[in-house]
Amino acid sequence: MPSLSADALGSYLSLAVKAAREAGQFLLAAGGSGAVVEDLARDIKLAADRDAEECIVKILRQHSDFAMLTEEQGLLAARGGASALRWIIDPLDGSINFLKRIPFCCVSVALWRGQEPLLGVIYDFHREELFTGRVGDGAWLNGKSIQASSTREIRKAILCTGFPASTDFAPAPLLQLVEQVRRYKKVRLLGSAALSLAYVAAGRADAYFERDIKIWDVAAGLALVRAAGGVTALTDSPVANAVTVYAGNHFLEQLKIT
Repeated sequence: MPSLSADALGSYLSLAVKAAREAGQFLLAAGGSGAVVEDLARDIKLAADRDAEECIVKILRQHSDFAMLTEEQGLLAARGGASALRWIIDPLDGSINFLKRIPFCCVSVALWRGQEPLLGVIYDFHREELFTGRVGDGAWLNGKSIQASSTREIRKAILCTGFPASTDFAPAPLLQLVEQVRRYKKVRLLGSAALSLAYVAAGRADAYFERDIKIWDVAAGLALVRAAGGVTALTDSPVANAVTVYAGNHFLEQLKIT
């Protein structure tokens, strides 16, 4: 399939920004009042997630025919023939934070070709921070260029991580994680994989690692990190629609993601 032109990618980035902003403003108006649709073992589903996703899907469908992989509806087929391009959408990353009025959550929209990210948008609607990026072109925060950090030593680095709903909390896996992350200066669990990756892209944190995280939680963030000059690595997970992910600047030794 031919490469997308810079103009086309720019248009799709603008489209993703429009969708993320409109969904974010809807969520901001909801103010953490989204009703719990389903109370899961270690997670929840909110009406706000569903409604924000409908907003995003509607806008993207008006101006593109690509397939979509969404948190709430799963895979939505492409229109007008097969394409390797797909939107990957998380309408509200950090749902429990949102429900509890912890202002650390966001809207995440990405465009991927196959297994490769092309562009990403992460909108922190509480702080009015819009992270955007096109791989090979650059990354921006509210229109100003951002770059991954230049921290060179793990003992001076800040790592973001988390425990997704499918985490095995048996002692052995937890001890393995501790062994991997204990060399970092600080470890942060912020409750939003997407914003954690945006912070890596902006140089606020130095690396991110998480096992068995859903692809829609990290798709836009991985695009941002690459666009900001960082590196990413991921492997498939036995959990449906999940991956194990590392992202960081290009100076640090990478965590093994096996």
